[in-house]
Amino acid sequence: MNLDVESLRTFSSLAHSGAEEAADSLATLTGFDSRVAVTKVEMSTRSDVEQEFRERDLVSVHIGFSGGIDGRTVLAFDRDRAVSLVDALVPGAAEDPASDLATSGLKELGNIMLGGFIDGWADFLGERIDITTPTYVELDADRSLADVIDADGADGASPDIALGGGARKADQTHVLAFQNHLETVDEEAGFYIYMLPTRDSVRRIVDAAGDGDDALPVETFTTFSQMITEGSGQASADLTTMTGINTDVDVSRLSFVPIEGVPMQLTDEARQGVVLEFTGTPSGYIAILFDPESAESVADALMPGMDADPAMRKSAIQEIGNIVTSGFLDGWADTLGTTIDISPPTYVDDIGSAIVDPLVTELARTQEYAFLIDSAIATPDETFTCDIYALPDEQELRTAFERLAPEAN
Repeated sequence: MNLDVESLRTFSSLAHSGAEEAADSLATLTGFDSRVAVTKVEMSTRSDVEQEFRERDLVSVHIGFSGGIDGRTVLAFDRDRAVSLVDALVPGAAEDPASDLATSGLKELGNIMLGGFIDGWADFLGERIDITTPTYVELDADRSLADVIDADGADGASPDIALGGGARKADQTHVLAFQNHLETVDEEAGFYIYMLPTRDSVRRIVDAAGDGDDALPVETFTTFSQMITEGSGQASADLTTMTGINTDVDVSRLSFVPIEGVPMQLTDEARQGVVLEFTGTPSGYIAILFDPESAESVADALMPGMDADPAMRKSAIQEIGNIVTSGFLDGWADTLGTTIDISPPTYVDDIGSAIVDPLVTELARTQEYAFLIDSAIATPDETFTCDIYALPDEQELRTAFERLAPEAN
């Protein structure tokens, strides 16, 4: 099976249209007007998707689908928001959020919203797509995404959503997910739609979209995704060596998102760190960002006793950002057989979305969509977290993909 940018654009457009249908259904049912904030096509591992669910404390409704395409859709809510939305649909449900009344209301909400989401895909394919009875799911520490998706296939949805690539462990297999973040007009609603199609279904949609001349085997994308994971691991190891503090890679993923949606991937919370430009194959921009408390922690670890010298602390952050970037990108150059040069780090101190906005503006001169690389490194005791955002140039990233294609090796 081959994927190309045109297919990814089709996926993004269909997912966005379906999410708008879901938002309209939500408004009709509950009176909460909402809009689709971000739509992205995400290549990640099952464990990364699970991590996202647990970190955000999401409760969810799962619905299988089969027919023209097979797979599973997930409507996930922040727990507090789920209570208020269900109470608008079923008055009194908020008095006991764990009651059958509340969970039944959430399942009904999911059934109608996800039904509208799937209808757009059926129209595009010109085929019937049936959906299953909704299931309420809380993904706690004792349950994995694989448990939910791979149950037994009895609900009519094929469990084969893995695209392969990476390690053989089930939680490290790659999946192609379509994620939509929706917001209410007055405040962030904190709810998300995930669509996890089977491998065969991805192939059907690609065939309907029409393979472009630059289409590449899907294994190329999973290989690149694995390369990102390995780069994150090296950056984590380098960060540990510099600071003496043990770190782990929490998440590492590759997303395809409309260029104007990139800043929305970051919060409006304060961040300190560095921005660098990298040139070669591929080229682009990278931001290494810490929250203020994390920035203080890493600066203290690198240069103890420099509390009274802001210039030295700034220099420490720049040096850390430089080393982390090198660790993250060096593996890319080795794997691709290219040279990637890195500019001197520019110190930044602003809200996250404002930091990446100038980078996006520059890329938007030549492209409408962006491949966003998002990795997070953290210490087990939460002493600090480090977020890595890379934005490669689309054309040059395609050249990198071509180098990774099986026939090129």
